[in-house]
Amino acid sequence: MRLIAMRYLAVFATVVVTAARAASAPPEQEKNTKQEENTERVRYGDEGPPKSDAPGHEGGWVQLATPTPAKHGTEFVFVGKEQGAFDKLRVDADKGTVIVRRVRVYFDDGKQQVIDVDRALNPKHKSAVVELKGAQTIDRIVITTEPQGHGTYALYGSSVEGVATR
Repeated sequence: MRLIAMRYLAVFATVVVTAARAASAPPEQEKNTKQEENTERVRYGDEGPPKSDAPGHEGGWVQLATPTPAKHGTEFVFVGKEQGAFDKLRVDADKGTVIVRRVRVYFDDGKQQVIDVDRALNPKHKSAVVELKGAQTIDRIVITTEPQGHGTYALYGSSVEGVATR
């Protein structure tokens, strides 16, 4: 009788430990998934409305990348032809100072344009506007910043036709 009770106790303990582990695993996975979603720096093809507090959204500017830490050095922003054609890009300092070295734009037709910006963006000089060679659809943009910077920046695009007509 005692042996049966010990086996039941062992089985019960195993079930409790297994259930506790299983119950705690989904929140951890959910937490990691939420952290990954929150750290996503690239915004493209969002179905949701643009952020109303996004600086520069007025006047035909569309946010292409959410505030991104400059310490990453090089960032790839995938835009896609769904966003339409752009003839200007704007890099805004979101917080702190950001030194933007270069913007490389890869167009859908396979061509590319490299713009050496070499500017420090901060609250005093908040934006750097990059003129493109005519309104074209963009596949991706590569932004190179100084990794020693402690600020964040956001990327916007504009077209002469205006975003509302797309």
